[in-house]
Amino acid sequence: MDEKSAIGYERVVEFHGHSCIGSALGYRVALKALEWLKANRAEDEEIVCVVENNSCAVDAIQAITGCTFGKGNLIFKDIGKRGYTFYNRNTGAGTRILENFRAKDIPGQAELRKAMFSGTATKRQKEEYKEMSKATINDILSAPDEEIMELKPATVELPDRARLHETITCSACGEKVMETRTVKTQSGVYCADCVDRPVGN
Repeated sequence: MDEKSAIGYERVVEFHGHSCIGSALGYRVALKALEWLKANRAEDEEIVCVVENNSCAVDAIQAITGCTFGKGNLIFKDIGKRGYTFYNRNTGAGTRILENFRAKDIPGQAELRKAMFSGTATKRQKEEYKEMSKATINDILSAPDEEIMELKPATVELPDRARLHETITCSACGEKVMETRTVKTQSGVYCADCVDRPVGN
């Protein structure tokens, strides 16, 4: 990994909180997306990303591309695939990137992973797993694009620009809610949590 890439990945680690395999993969996907779209990090909504999972990779995509939930240019399509669709609103270009990295088979890693995920790992096993993960992360950060991902035509329509919506007070709980997420009935306007709850309960 060159110096410029190292600085870019440091931004991901700072945003995500630590370095991990998922964030490294998301970093590579995000870099490729900006390169393919011929774009810089989004200041507003000029770049849009539709993510198909809620993994660590999504944090890296937010940090590098500037696509965020708050700006409305990060769309979560919860289908559990390692797919990420990117658009450049300025050019209309779009691509879906499938992350398909396969880590090298390191002897003992499968057993260590099982111990880690089950919560039974010893201190020594945790250290061993951490070192193995570092090796895999280094492989991800230095591997050719074709070993990390596949680019395909965009498969979803470019989402509309984010809109500001009126804030409504729920008739039951009194909490404020976005108008588009309310349910209106004869007795009042309700949030999703209270739509079946009688007023006053």
